[in-house]
Amino acid sequence: MKKQLHILEGLMIIVVIIIFGLLSIKFIYHIRHEQLDTTYMWNINYSNLKVTEGSKDGQISLNDNEIALEVELNNENEFYEFTFDITNDGVLDAKIDELKLDIDNDKDILKYSLTYDNDLQISKDDILAAKDKRTVKVKIYYPLQSSKIYEALKLKLSLNINYTAIL
Repeated sequence: MKKQLHILEGLMIIVVIIIFGLLSIKFIYHIRHEQLDTTYMWNINYSNLKVTEGSKDGQISLNDNEIALEVELNNENEFYEFTFDITNDGVLDAKIDELKLDIDNDKDILKYSLTYDNDLQISKDDILAAKDKRTVKVKIYYPLQSSKIYEALKLKLSLNINYTAIL
């Protein structure tokens, strides 16, 4: 009877060790594959939308960090230019993950440029440091025409720059 009791105790200890081991493995797996939520650590905001003096009249709006523009240019002397600030109010640096620029351009004649205020091109993976601000400049212009035949051309633009945190 004592021998059977010792065997039963040994089996119970082995079962407890196996269960403890499996739970430990599951816990470690869960920790290693858990995603860190960093959205509260960085906060990208658009602000300070300004239309450059001399620009042709157009309709521009800034909603939920997306800029929408409609403008009509008639000749090569006309342009539409605006600037806005992108601010990272968080504690983590951020980089451009996606640059969404949708353009509906009559006859693809009107040209545009998308740069920082220092005329450097904006591109994917550009970094915006924590507590930093960058000014973006967008210019729509009527290119020089060799035949000098002008017509009113419309352009619709939608711009959204998506950032992701740098860990």
